[in-house]
Amino acid sequence: MEINENLQAERNLKGSEFEKTGEFEKAIELYEENVAESFKGNHPYDRLATIYKNQNDIDNEIRVLEKAIVVFEEITIEDRIEGLPKLFRFKNRLEKALHTKAQLAKLAKQKKSKL
Repeated sequence: MEINENLQAERNLKGSEFEKTGEFEKAIELYEENVAESFKGNHPYDRLATIYKNQNDIDNEIRVLEKAIVVFEEITIEDRIEGLPKLFRFKNRLEKALHTKAQLAKLAKQKKSKL
């Protein structure tokens, strides 16, 4: 499959517009297309992780961050200068999201045991 970088950039711009008007589902669709195509920039990963976090959708937040890490590991191997700091940032965000998921699971277990 050939990647059209102009189309990907257009999706990111349009996704940002949808976010500004509160049309998050439309923004998600566009960003998810870029993630599926392993877009080599941080925008769709950052935006999706933030949207999913705000929607309390921890599993999708984690999925997107894991994909970003794979993409930015490749970018770092390609020796693109911006790859390494972004890779570390995504790993840090993933660690926080996994910690949150573990805390939520612990709370759910405690709540269930009280019933």
